[in-house]
Amino acid sequence: MRNSSVRTSFRQMLKSAPTTIFAGMFLLASGMASAQSASPYLAGDDQKPAKPDISQRSQIRFLTGTDFAPFNSLTPQGRLSGYNIDLIRAICQELSIASRCQIEARPWDELLPALRNNETDALVAGLMPDREKRVTLSFTRAYFSLPARFVAVKTEQSSPASFSPDGKNVGVLADTAHEALLKTYFPKAKITPYNNSELLYKGLQDGKVQLIFGDAMSLSLRMNPASASDNSNGACCHFVGGAYPAPEFLGQGMAIALRKQDADLRLAFNNALTALERKGVLDDLYLRYFPVGFY
Repeated sequence: MRNSSVRTSFRQMLKSAPTTIFAGMFLLASGMASAQSASPYLAGDDQKPAKPDISQRSQIRFLTGTDFAPFNSLTPQGRLSGYNIDLIRAICQELSIASRCQIEARPWDELLPALRNNETDALVAGLMPDREKRVTLSFTRAYFSLPARFVAVKTEQSSPASFSPDGKNVGVLADTAHEALLKTYFPKAKITPYNNSELLYKGLQDGKVQLIFGDAMSLSLRMNPASASDNSNGACCHFVGGAYPAPEFLGQGMAIALRKQDADLRLAFNNALTALERKGVLDDLYLRYFPVGFY
């Protein structure tokens, strides 16, 4: 699968901003407060979920994608690697089922059909729960959320406490949830829509806009010197202000997808994810694959 296929799926999700925003959600949204969470997941309940008995399962089959670095990719030697792969292994280790875990990768278009046809037990592939998917599938708690953030050139210093985009020229991808979020949260910003991310970033570099606003994960990868191409010149820029999770616009985050009848696995994975969060394993994975933190 090509990277563009997965990005298209995420782009479709980002365009599906809800048409109704309740005033209470608007005022209480963590984005309005520029939340400074240090981790890329939405915290679960204080109580650790019960750990169900899954000993009767002779194997647990995990399925992920083939080409969406740094979440999953194939090395030149043909080995699976990436955030999702390490997360699966950590879950299996936490549940003491490592010897029964099987990990497979397939192209993006084959993932959901494989789960529905009982060819796998769990999808760990950056899926975002939505109303349509919840009709036939169940999902764990989020293991990775995708907030929005502002980016400026490095000559513009601003602390999270004093930052404000009001009155500034802000670039954003047109017809996305990020544009809707920006208009709702920051109506005093002067918004300039762009048709693609390359033009958006170039607009910032060329001084056509003072800030850009978008998916913090994608911006983080662009600003990582180890992954930035010569043309992207990611080192020019940095995050300003805080992270805006805004789940009413951007969704609850990536979650593991399962068939509805596999409630025991969903509870077991939730148990493992909560334990991994408390032990700092999720933080370690985040820092390993995203050296330019976006929270």
